[in-house]
Amino acid sequence: MSDSFPTIETYQTRDGDLLAVRVWRSASAPRARVVFLHGIVSHGGWYASSSAHLAENGYEVHFLERRGSGLNSKDRGDVASWKTWLEDVEVYLEHLGNDCPRVLCGISWGGKLAAAVAFHRPELMDGLGLLCPGLFARQQPGLLKQIILSVLPRGWLARRHVTIPLNDPALFTNSPRHQIYVRDDPLALRTVTLRFARGDLLLTRFVCEATLSLKMPTLLVLAGQDKIVVGDPTRDYLEKTVIPQKTLHEYPTAAHTLEFESQPDQYFNDLSQWLDGIAN
Repeated sequence: MSDSFPTIETYQTRDGDLLAVRVWRSASAPRARVVFLHGIVSHGGWYASSSAHLAENGYEVHFLERRGSGLNSKDRGDVASWKTWLEDVEVYLEHLGNDCPRVLCGISWGGKLAAAVAFHRPELMDGLGLLCPGLFARQQPGLLKQIILSVLPRGWLARRHVTIPLNDPALFTNSPRHQIYVRDDPLALRTVTLRFARGDLLLTRFVCEATLSLKMPTLLVLAGQDKIVVGDPTRDYLEKTVIPQKTLHEYPTAAHTLEFESQPDQYFNDLSQWLDGIAN
């Protein structure tokens, strides 16, 4: 699926783990460094085309592989605390320094995490991109499941794996070719532990209950045929949020994973142009 091959690097987290990062570097000094966060099932390898496009336009792209996902084989689908997700991203942003603009972009579930980092440590970024963000997902657990997860006991039960309710590749894309890729992808995450699910619930609550104020230019991207993210409440949420500069791009005929559209050039160009405004 990859249009260009990134450099695979690692960085050390606060608890000492080494996590993988896919890095696409520009030919010259970067206009900005763009850190991407992938979805709950996906990994950075899904997004090679957009990453290569941004690198060709002078941006240095860093695609973090979430712990227990993608290239990170240790403790697949597990996390001890939802705050660990925040710390992993924040450590990496700190590591990048501030010699040029830093932009954090989250895709799908990663959009929820990116928003949480923006509320928690806004000084670490100069822009925030929410790309079909999973702030309001159609597959959210019901009230009973939320109660069960809220009182989840510790020990072996917390590490029990459950299936992610996104098994149908048609949820991600309408492209038959890409549906096959999603179905057969050996790095895709198919199950998570119960404490991961509980962490996801707490992360969602943190973002939705956070003070509705962001300090950086923010981009929201929505797909009109999205079968995972609910567009209206996502749009309303951002409209109510106090943001110095908001940009909204909607693609009425597109499915959830814009990368897999038959003609994604408009999305790639819109993303690059938004970054141009921050870099300039």
